[in-house]
Amino acid sequence: MGRSKKNKKRLHFGVLISTIFDACQCAVWNGICDYAEANDIHLTAYIGTHTTHTEYAPHYDTCFNAIKNNTSLDGIILFTGFFAHNISLDEINYYIDSLPKTLPMVSISYTMPGIPSVVTENTSGIYDAVDHLIKIHGKSKIAFIKGPDGHPEAEERFDGYKKALADNAIKFDKNYVFPGDFSRTRGEAAAKEMYDKRKITVDAVVASDDETAIGVLGEFRERGILVPTEVAVTGFDDDRESATFLPSISTARQDFFEIGAVSTKLLVDKLNGKKVEELIYVSPVFIARQSCGCVGNFTNIYSQMDDNTENIDSLFAFTIKSLTNIFNNIIPQSSICEWTTEIINAITNSPFSKKDFLVLFDELLINYSYYSKDFDVWHEVLNTLTLGVEMHHDEVECAHSILSAIIMATSLINETCLREKIRVDKEINESHLIFRRSANSFVSLFDINLLIDELHHILPELLLDTALIGIYKNPIKSGTLNADRAIETVIGFDGNKKIKKVYDEKSSEQFTDFGAIDGFDFNKTRRTFYNFPLFFIDDEMGVLLIPYDAQITTDEYEALRLSISTAIKGAQLISKIQALSITDELTGLLNRRGFFQFSYSRLQHMRRSSEGIPIVMFMDMDGLKYINDTFGHQEGDIAISVLARILKETLREEDIIGRMGGDEFVVLSLIKTKDDGVTLIKRIRDSLDSYNDKKHHPYKVSASIGSIILMETSNECFESAVLSADSVMYEEKKAKKAQGLSRK
Repeated sequence: MGRSKKNKKRLHFGVLISTIFDACQCAVWNGICDYAEANDIHLTAYIGTHTTHTEYAPHYDTCFNAIKNNTSLDGIILFTGFFAHNISLDEINYYIDSLPKTLPMVSISYTMPGIPSVVTENTSGIYDAVDHLIKIHGKSKIAFIKGPDGHPEAEERFDGYKKALADNAIKFDKNYVFPGDFSRTRGEAAAKEMYDKRKITVDAVVASDDETAIGVLGEFRERGILVPTEVAVTGFDDDRESATFLPSISTARQDFFEIGAVSTKLLVDKLNGKKVEELIYVSPVFIARQSCGCVGNFTNIYSQMDDNTENIDSLFAFTIKSLTNIFNNIIPQSSICEWTTEIINAITNSPFSKKDFLVLFDELLINYSYYSKDFDVWHEVLNTLTLGVEMHHDEVECAHSILSAIIMATSLINETCLREKIRVDKEINESHLIFRRSANSFVSLFDINLLIDELHHILPELLLDTALIGIYKNPIKSGTLNADRAIETVIGFDGNKKIKKVYDEKSSEQFTDFGAIDGFDFNKTRRTFYNFPLFFIDDEMGVLLIPYDAQITTDEYEALRLSISTAIKGAQLISKIQALSITDELTGLLNRRGFFQFSYSRLQHMRRSSEGIPIVMFMDMDGLKYINDTFGHQEGDIAISVLARILKETLREEDIIGRMGGDEFVVLSLIKTKDDGVTLIKRIRDSLDSYNDKKHHPYKVSASIGSIILMETSNECFESAVLSADSVMYEEKKAKKAQGLSRK
């Protein structure tokens, strides 16, 4: 079974996607997720591009490096056919050859030698479009806009165009063929070349994809060329805009969801030792819409009926057959039978009641909402009922009243769709508000510990229960091949557990084998993750591992990635600035300016959370004058450095420690109860006593300590608390002097 372990509970598949902003790839991903959820399989999606101001910049080197080093993966699904938009086929082959030979793979939309591949039957999809234009609409001067030269899918679609012309006795003319690259701009360019340079007359344009078709339609609109009256246009893919574009685009619909599910099953079969086909085709279906001249017919309903008329010789048989096709995989067959019975009884009832029919129809829409929120399919139900009543009018008493009621039912569907849109928009707006708040919070932070706290505070509101960030030791310039992506720091949270781990050079992580990350139990439940490289302009700084949730939009994920990248960059810049302006040179602690700057930031975070009680401790070293006078100022500096080191070792990493100057130190910490403050001070004293017991020096390193619980987190109250802690400390120092315990 490849690299999988015999006793492993779950399979773990990697999925390399070109971009999450492409509707086709998202549909494939949804099919993979659906199969993985049903079969208890872990998924990690590696995203091969990131957004810049002008384009999607590829970083496949990063993704393939991560896949190559992830020993927890049992197999990989490659969106190979989509990579050609960003990198050459030679580069694709180079990257795939770099992966372990024992790692099972499946390729999507591109045939790879020796690797099982799942592809759309592209030739038949374009063939059906051209054949439809010729036979149904009588077109004969049909232009074709190709995809990228050498791209397998593009070449197959071109073959479909030529074959359809030949089978319909239309001579192929290369003057009607235009270059393309699956983009709107090439569609616009082809339309311009058609009329301005070649000056040819066409009655139809077949584009290799919907994006190209949209480009053609846009240019035709600019020129006043009417579609479909003067020129018919078709595309390929059934992209998300195709059905809603004006005119709606006739296209070959690829079943991307099925491609994803089939690919995942193929990988499982391969791992289980089953014999698998090297090449599996998923057939597209031509969808006739406005752009070719097809409007509002019942072609799809007729195409779903069996040729055997015995199956539809009654209104009930016709209706249940149609509704079974419409609601296939949406609602149970038992519900389809029950709803059909209720509808037919309402229609055939004597006398027919419009009110009763509309009440029933409204109830069915409500019941349907428990299964799906896609109410547009109910327009097909009304088309079915209209056609059924016309075909079997002898079974009804008043066809005219029934058809009138069916028309009225359209308004119920539209109202339901409108309510659903308002509900979805509200949820999206609330989600966007959280993401905007997250983005604003993240970019205002310049401390890694605060970033962990903010991630743990904000992301669960979006039902994201995990977030891990791996930060490289050194940023990598975008495009650097074979770069060293060793992780220096891993931060984040998993459920209620916060995670922070700093690695030395010998134990640095590649952030690929999740089981190696301390505190992260990858196998505690089935996981589906996005793996995003983190970029700030041209600097690749690390990687973000975050759960995939279908309710979160791709724009929101990208905003999250950008804001976290900005926060990390800011923290790194601040870290450099510390060494110059806010760090005490002798002790390495924050100086006065740095202490207040970081404390103000921590207090700002505390105002939005109630995770504990802030305490301020002011310390003054005992006997520094005696040490300087007796042993010299160099020894005095050593004593100050020792106290600083003991404070750093005794206190927590998230506590803010500063040297105010001379022998004065101050600490901002967070405690759960007031008694914890006493315990914290005792721990500092115990550490000092333990150090002094070892008699490293001819003097003791000690300090007087004053503390104040901070009741309010405003900057003014904090500054006042520091002064109050200083006063409390002074009283202790005075008492020590009176007892002869302090030399100063």
